[in-house]
Amino acid sequence: MIVTLILGLIAGLLASIVGGALSGLRIGKDALGAELAVYMGGLYGILTGSLAVVVTLIILLLT
Repeated sequence: MIVTLILGLIAGLLASIVGGALSGLRIGKDALGAELAVYMGGLYGILTGSLAVVVTLIILLLT
């Protein structure tokens, strides 16, 4: 069970980084440049996604 929890945490965090980077590239490429937009998107993706992943895993663990 602990292995599943750790794998879910890792997969969720990686998905949030990738999703944030892709959305940052899509939204901010013209205004900021591609590289900076990806960095900022990845940063905000991990900041917001980490909370969502942790809360979801806690809820799944309790059910």
